[in-house]
Amino acid sequence: MTSFVIYGAGGHAAVVADLIKLTGGTVEAFFDDQPKTTPIGLAKPYAEDLYPGAKMIIGIGNNSIREKIANKVSHSFGTLIHPTAYVAEGVELGEGTVVLANAVIQTNAKIGKHVIINAGVCIDHDAIVDDFVLTYPNAYVGGGATLEKGVLVNAGAVITRGAIVLAGSEIPPLSVYR
Repeated sequence: MTSFVIYGAGGHAAVVADLIKLTGGTVEAFFDDQPKTTPIGLAKPYAEDLYPGAKMIIGIGNNSIREKIANKVSHSFGTLIHPTAYVAEGVELGEGTVVLANAVIQTNAKIGKHVIINAGVCIDHDAIVDDFVLTYPNAYVGGGATLEKGVLVNAGAVITRGAIVLAGSEIPPLSVYR
């Protein structure tokens, strides 16, 4: 059984905690800069000496905040894959990445560090998703497409095959990016 700590105490952190429990892990603590009540009690300010052997997942959807936290903490990072997700052979997943329910990541895709692949997202073959990207539910990233660092892909958006989405861009909901 793997032990985890979660940095964040909002909605995404609750989703991450549920996934950890579903996959047989335990959540030891929630860390947050603001006191908040969590499913296991009050979130604590980050302390590197609390649960040093636990893997950390940053349970915060905001890409730039996730990056700042990843650069300041000393815990090692885990990677989570929902049991209903399909991750093909040959896929690379970076540390801290979370793949949620019914997501599909096709062969030879490369997923960076601290990426959130939300429920129902499809990342097609040979796509590159750089660090600190957030994909909202039911988005599609076409084969050979590249999402550079910090891209936010809103719900239902389509990134066409071979497209390059520049760092920090936000793709609107239900849109097509070519």
